[in-house]
Amino acid sequence: MAGVDYQVWDWLPVAAKEIEDYLVRLLAEAPIHAHNVTARAKSIRSFDEKCLTKNYTNPQKDVTDTVAVRIITYSVTDQKHAKELIRDRFITKEDRNPGEGREYRQRGYDCHHFIITGERKDADGEWLISGGKLSQYFDDIGGLEIQIRTVAAHAWAEFEHSRRYKGKLYAAISSDGQETIDQLFGAAADARQALDEIFIAIDRLLANPPSGSSQAADTDYPQDAKSEPHVESTEAGDSNSGTLLDSAALSDYLTHRFPNDKAASVKGMEFARELTEACGISSIEDLDQSLSAIQSDQVRLLMDTPTTVTQVRRLDDELLAVFGESYIKKTGSAGSFANRDQQLRWRYDRLRDKVAKYETYRLNGRDCPESLQGQTFTATRAAREVVRIVANTLGTENTLIAGEVGASESELLPSARPAEVEVGGAESVWVATNRNRAASEDIIKVLLRRASESDVDLGVTNRGLDLAQDFAG
Repeated sequence: MAGVDYQVWDWLPVAAKEIEDYLVRLLAEAPIHAHNVTARAKSIRSFDEKCLTKNYTNPQKDVTDTVAVRIITYSVTDQKHAKELIRDRFITKEDRNPGEGREYRQRGYDCHHFIITGERKDADGEWLISGGKLSQYFDDIGGLEIQIRTVAAHAWAEFEHSRRYKGKLYAAISSDGQETIDQLFGAAADARQALDEIFIAIDRLLANPPSGSSQAADTDYPQDAKSEPHVESTEAGDSNSGTLLDSAALSDYLTHRFPNDKAASVKGMEFARELTEACGISSIEDLDQSLSAIQSDQVRLLMDTPTTVTQVRRLDDELLAVFGESYIKKTGSAGSFANRDQQLRWRYDRLRDKVAKYETYRLNGRDCPESLQGQTFTATRAAREVVRIVANTLGTENTLIAGEVGASESELLPSARPAEVEVGGAESVWVATNRNRAASEDIIKVLLRRASESDVDLGVTNRGLDLAQDFAG
C-alpha cells in the first residue's frame, strides 16, 4: 500500500511490549491490580484491510490502533482510577466511551477508549526507554489505542462480539430472531451493570471497613529479617543523639529493611528524605522506632504489586500505614508526581484499619528509668529495654537466655538477627530480634521473674495487662 513503510512491522511487537510494561508499572504505582494488561501490534493484513475500508489518505498516521492495549480491571473503581492515570501521563487525542449515547436497544458496550500520541511534558520521571521502540512509535506512527473495561464489561463485549457483531448465525436468522437476541443482550447489559455496581459496593466496604470490623489489632504476624532492621548506633532512650538521616545512612537502612526490592536512584533517595523530613523524622533511630509500630510483611501483602518496586516505594507505603491521613496531608505535594495526594488516598484504601500496630507495651516500676516511662514499644523493643534494665541492676549474667540473649553475638544464630544492647560499664549483651510477639513476651516474662525474685521493681504491660501477673505474689 502506498505511503506505508512495512519495515516498521519488524519492531512494532517490541513497541507493544514496551507500552504493556509501561502501563503495568503505572498501574502498580497507584496501586491498581488489573485483571489483565495486554498489548498487541496489528497484523499487516488487518492494517491493509482497515485502510481499504476507511479509504485513508495517510495510512501510517491515520490508523490509530497499529499498536493497541487493553486493560481489564476488576471494578469500575479501578477503571476510573486507571483513566485518571492515563490522562495525567499521556497526551490524549481521543478520550471517550463509544458505548455512551447508543440507542437503548443497542445498550451494553462499556469500554473507555483513549488514543495517545506521547507522554505529557509534565509527566514525572523518565519512563520511556531512551532510544526504545515505543518512543520511535510515537515519533513515526499516528496514535496508540488504550482500552479500559471491567471484567464484567469484558465478558459482555466478548460474547456480543462473537455472537452478534461478527456472528454468522445471527446474520442468517430472521429479523424477529435478531430482535429477540437484541433484547436478550440488553438484559445481559443490565445484569452486567448491576454486577459492576455490586463490585463497587464491595470495594467501598473494603476501603472503609465498618467500625470494629478489623481483626488487625488482634492478629499475630511473624517477624522476619525485613520487619525491624538492626540499628548499630545509639537506641532511642539512651541519649538525644542518633544516626543522622542522610542519604547514605538511609540507603543502608532501606537495603536492610527491603533487601529484595530495587535500590533507589539518587533522585529517589532525595524523595525518601523529603518524606521522612515531612514526618518530623531526623534520625535512623526515629525512623526505626516509627516503622517498628507495624509489620513490614503485612503492609507488603496488602500493597502487593505485580512488578518489582523500589525500596523508596516500600518506605512510602509503610509511612502511610503508620501515619495515615496526616501523612497524606504532609506529603501529598512531595516530589514531582502529578496528583500524588490522590494516589496516596487510593493506596490508603488498601491499608485503612487493616494494619496491626504493636506499640502497646509500656514499662513501669521504681527501677524503670524515667525516660522510658510513658513511652510505648513494640514487643521486640520492649524486650531489649527490659534486658538493659535487668543487666544494669542485676548484672549481665542475669539476662542470659539460651538462644535468645547472649553475652556475645556468636552465642546466637545469625537467623535470630542479634541486636547489640549497650549497658552500663561499657558492656553489651545481644538479643534475638527476629521473633514474633509471643516469643518476645517470653523473653520479657523470664527476665521479669528474675527481677521480682531479686526485689527489682520493674513491670511491663500490654494494653493494660501486666505480663508478670502469672507469677506475681
